[in-house]
Amino acid sequence: MLLDKKDMPIVAMEFMNDVHAQDIEIINALYETILQYEATPNEENKKALIEQYSAWFEHTLEHFHGEEVLMVEKKFPPYPMHKGEHDKALALMDDVLRNFNQTGDIVALKYYITQSVPQWFVQHIQSMDTVTAMFFKSGMSPCSMR
Repeated sequence: MLLDKKDMPIVAMEFMNDVHAQDIEIINALYETILQYEATPNEENKKALIEQYSAWFEHTLEHFHGEEVLMVEKKFPPYPMHKGEHDKALALMDDVLRNFNQTGDIVALKYYITQSVPQWFVQHIQSMDTVTAMFFKSGMSPCSMR
């Protein structure tokens, strides 16, 4: 297991916490698939790894889209900044998979999943998602307070 749900930051909106818990399950499954590929780097395990990574990417697209729709509906003032973080994360996810498909570099992919993703995930929840969830719940943005 790479990520533990009990270490996940909690935000003010339960639906966001639920999606984050799903993220953890998918990322942990991906990590296990990476370990399987490392142990036996054959085509079957490579295909399984790419499928699991693609499932994570699709889930993340839906996750981000759900938040973004609500941010627009509720006129969340820092929407462009939060959306920008989502767009950067998706672009990097895509680049990492593309690199793995082209080079087979499992070291780079594993580093991304074990180091970059957990750090980004926790930091994003603690900052962007915490502020967004509080706005969803209260209608007030800390960005507009003095």
